[in-house]
Amino acid sequence: MHLFVVGLQLSLSWIHLVLSEVSEVKIKDSPPFLGNYLIEDTCQFQLCGPTYNLEWNVESPEAGSCSGDCSLLAITLNSNKFHKEFLWSSCANMCGDKYPADRNPEYKSRFLCMESCYSAYNLVSPHHNIARYCMQAACKGSHLSMHKVDCFEKCASHVSSSLPESSWRVWAKAIASTCSTSNFTSASLESRLECGDGAVWEHISTVQEKAEAEHSALCLHKLCDNEVKCGVSCLKHIHALHQKQRSEWVSCSLSSECTRSPDWHGRQSCADNCLLQLEAERERLTRLRTESQTQVQLQYSSSAAGTPVNLIQIFTCIYFLASV
Repeated sequence: MHLFVVGLQLSLSWIHLVLSEVSEVKIKDSPPFLGNYLIEDTCQFQLCGPTYNLEWNVESPEAGSCSGDCSLLAITLNSNKFHKEFLWSSCANMCGDKYPADRNPEYKSRFLCMESCYSAYNLVSPHHNIARYCMQAACKGSHLSMHKVDCFEKCASHVSSSLPESSWRVWAKAIASTCSTSNFTSASLESRLECGDGAVWEHISTVQEKAEAEHSALCLHKLCDNEVKCGVSCLKHIHALHQKQRSEWVSCSLSSECTRSPDWHGRQSCADNCLLQLEAERERLTRLRTESQTQVQLQYSSSAAGTPVNLIQIFTCIYFLASV
């Protein structure tokens, strides 16, 4: 517990240093709480709480106080209309639920939570709907096994790391509709994310890439461990191959050697090397066949010219040609 408190204090000290350096000019030009009553109200009753109520009896917030630090935080974090009108209050509500002011008088944990919440939004910025749908659809209900702010951060991280940005609109539409029906009322976050990913993959594989069902299933489920962004790379890689190479590459990717690779990059490299080896072997056999055919023709030519023929060599060449 002592280490946690020390870590929290160090984190807040670092935040204060960064905020003071980055926001010095902005603070001078901005009124307390950005002149926004909603932000001030949120600071007083959710982020600071009853322990610091007397601080609001002064004309302007003092530096180093909860009200002063909250005003500084608001000025630093909020740079556009969406921040002020939606994200600030939404993050404050979620952070207040995770660290209630009546049970956690110290405000530092809530301020750190606000920083983390805004950082999560930055992963998907400026796509406001992703943030809204993560909060209001993917993380709705009382079924969650985690705090809502943690759910939001996990949702935003999933979208930014696992899905191509061009598909985010499709994902948001599915999360707000298909994946929020009565069938998902008690579903976990993972189930809803999987539902949204499924809608995205269906769109990408059938509409964008026009992939064969075999390749679609192979890429997503077997080679990419259900990660959509990886699956797209896999489909594009297959489609870059010549048509006659694709079936061999697929067979290579399913070999015991390649499936042992821990990730897509290793599996792709393994299958590519396997395909190169198959082609090299095919070229070697073709070259040997051509050389043997030439040798047989020379033997027959010599025989026609009256030159003694080594029948053993001829039969050996014929046998080799029949076996390759």
